[in-house]
Amino acid sequence: MTAIIFLPGAKRLAAGTKHMRRNRTRSVGRRSRIDIQLEPKERQALKLAEIREALVAAGYNTTAKQAAVLGIGRSTAWWLLNHNKRAGPSAKVIKRILLSPQMPKRVRRKVEQYVEEKVRGVYGHSEQRTRWFSEQLQRSLVASPTEAA
Repeated sequence: MTAIIFLPGAKRLAAGTKHMRRNRTRSVGRRSRIDIQLEPKERQALKLAEIREALVAAGYNTTAKQAAVLGIGRSTAWWLLNHNKRAGPSAKVIKRILLSPQMPKRVRRKVEQYVEEKVRGVYGHSEQRTRWFSEQLQRSLVASPTEAA
């Protein structure tokens, strides 16, 4: 089973999988590096899909409505909810979403779960990167005088 990845440099990545397939019989029981790297990103994509599903269930079924309730621009909302989830939202975007006063509670819970999981490193980020994300998020939430309660 070969993973198909559409990224810049995907030809190089696909070429590297040829050798991994050939060596797979030698390393029975070990998973390839590609499988290990995709798993956390798949979890991240699933969590972002859950956020989108919660928005649709709450009646926000268009990108414009979703953007309005999340407190972000339409293009940002589309990218966050529909784009290839190789990278998640920045701390700045998460801050704007968390400060949105009209967000339904179910959606807020999903976003908070996403943040908790990202800070714990569930999505495959390094400890340094998760620490940086957490610091940026805390700094931006503390600096904001309009925090929603």
